[in-house]
Amino acid sequence: MKKCFALFLTAVMLLGLIPGQAETITFETPVLYGDSYRQLLKNPNRGFRLETYMSVGSGKYTPDLYTQDGDYKGASAGTEAAPWLINFVYDYKAESPVVAQVYFYLTEYRDRDLDQVAFDHMNEYFETCRKLNITVALRFAYVFTQFKEAKQDVVSLEQMLRHMEQLKPILAANRDVLFCLEGGFFGEWGENSGDSPWVRRGDVSAIMNAMVRMCPEDLPIVVRYDWVREEIISTLRHRVGYHDDYIVGVSHGWSTGGRRGTESYNRVVKNSPRVLVEGEMPWGAQSEELDAWNIARYLHELHFTVLSCYHNYREGGGRYVLRRAVSIPATQVSLKQNKLPIPYDEWFLKADGSNMKRTVFDYIRDFLGYHLQANRAVADVKDGEVSLTLQLTNYGFAAPLAMKGFDAVLVNEQGEIVASDSLCALEMLQPGAPYTCKATLQLPDDGGNYRLGVYLYDYAGTGAKLANDIPFENGVNILGGVK
Repeated sequence: MKKCFALFLTAVMLLGLIPGQAETITFETPVLYGDSYRQLLKNPNRGFRLETYMSVGSGKYTPDLYTQDGDYKGASAGTEAAPWLINFVYDYKAESPVVAQVYFYLTEYRDRDLDQVAFDHMNEYFETCRKLNITVALRFAYVFTQFKEAKQDVVSLEQMLRHMEQLKPILAANRDVLFCLEGGFFGEWGENSGDSPWVRRGDVSAIMNAMVRMCPEDLPIVVRYDWVREEIISTLRHRVGYHDDYIVGVSHGWSTGGRRGTESYNRVVKNSPRVLVEGEMPWGAQSEELDAWNIARYLHELHFTVLSCYHNYREGGGRYVLRRAVSIPATQVSLKQNKLPIPYDEWFLKADGSNMKRTVFDYIRDFLGYHLQANRAVADVKDGEVSLTLQLTNYGFAAPLAMKGFDAVLVNEQGEIVASDSLCALEMLQPGAPYTCKATLQLPDDGGNYRLGVYLYDYAGTGAKLANDIPFENGVNILGGVK
């Protein structure tokens, strides 16, 4: 009798029918080769950005409303703002920007509350961005001209704070299309200039603290200067990063942290891994010739997620630093010589194993923000529970801080996510050394076929592809089947 039971038990074990028996699945995660780079350019909330403007009262493209001398032409002048964005997206199709810096000028409301006309123009503009799959680095400002009104008290503090209260619901309703809110509000172009009347009156702290409070708690906020960030009360400061509007790659007093070695600069460097950082170079025609390697080092050191490709590139038909970077080779040797991290070997190769020409432009474009690659993925399946251990490396300049979450998911045969669990906090995905994260999922008990995937997603639910040659379906990186 004992012999028969032993034979039965052996048969059951061989058939895998004993409750509690575990299965370990190691998934293949082949690396994406360099000639497949365009698959990663549409990953949300990273890379290059555009720049455009709208005056919210008229819905017009703001530069059209002013003469060369800064005189206001009137609300009837110019053209609608949204078509400008559409044209910019088309013009920069090759660069694949997925973020646009958008200035909403409140100039027409400097002495009164916003009305429904302004709200309608803003909501319509956001809807255009949704259709274009563009997220917005949003800046509110009052002063567009540099000389005519820049030194004047164009709006009272009381009215500015009232506008912030009115704008709070707009930001909440359009959170899905927002990349970040830039400090804005005071100074020429909302650039927080130190000689603004609000600075002289000591209003900066009141403005900045009210601005942080007007935002949804999960919306990144960035400010022009480190000294402006220091005006924000310490309990709110962790939500605030930087937008550097004068990236020149070397020490400069107009950069966000000022000159290298100062307390301010060192604080920006220290904070940059865990706050959002984005920005732009000066216009090519208004600056000295910049060095592409210096720019790349600066972007890496300060963990930039987004850089304008509208500045110092090809504006006006010129050939500025980003354009020249297209002709500068980026090899493993030259990257090492310039003290920059060397990406994985496959980035330099085509899928057929031949060498791929790489440039400094490619390097900046591909590694701004996050660039995640799965190194190893193993799942233990037991009693209907799937435990995933995922090791990955972030080759980018920054953690994916503008995204919403990073989950392990189960996908059914219809491509729908039926279960999810967070793999880790986004700030843990720092550049450099491999990081291991874990998640546990419960398989549905219907006996269906399910696939395990990895889902890094933004606030609109748009997923990001890993730098792996694995299926990417409905925003999910598919590792393989589980039962």
